[in-house]
Amino acid sequence: MRRGGGVRRDADGAELQLPLNVIGVLAGCENMPGGRAYRPGDVLTTMSGQTVEVLNTDAEGRLVLCDVLTYVERFEPEAVIDVATLTGACVIALGHHITGLMSNHNPLAHELIGASELAGDRAWRLPLADEFQDQLESNFADMANIGGRPGGAITAGCFLSRFTRKYNWAHLDIAGTAWRSGKAKGATGRPVALLSQFLLNRAGFNGEE
Repeated sequence: MRRGGGVRRDADGAELQLPLNVIGVLAGCENMPGGRAYRPGDVLTTMSGQTVEVLNTDAEGRLVLCDVLTYVERFEPEAVIDVATLTGACVIALGHHITGLMSNHNPLAHELIGASELAGDRAWRLPLADEFQDQLESNFADMANIGGRPGGAITAGCFLSRFTRKYNWAHLDIAGTAWRSGKAKGATGRPVALLSQFLLNRAGFNGEE
């Protein structure tokens, strides 16, 4: 990696030299109006083959992310952690101080919570209970893309969980923690500290090293 021109930090993660195989996947699309834009009532077929009824076009990020969660199956991962500024509802629930965490695997969730506390980059686990899954029911597709206002951050996590049945998975909603407003506005860098500590722990380093 180049070291000059403002990219001095680019190589930091690699320089930890942890004996771990980490794969990063970044998905994006152009969010623009046009004649081919999707509309309320559309039914979309995802990469997994599951269908989604669009009830709210503003819940678009999860429609990109769900295909990424299907895409990574080809790597046969031990664990998958997705990170997204997904919902305003998470900001309402946890403010700007704590990242929302959801997971289909208790040991993975406990690892991440422990790493968050050790790193001082706090996360709080939210439940993926069946009652929230029920809010995604659709009469026209396998699921709806939104579950209404109550528990909005959780129903977004429930939506994603339907694409993660082949591996251990955790979702970090950083909508409230990724950005600082006001006089000192700017990106916070979270949850880099949490994820770095998680990887250090997995590699066998304790918090004092």
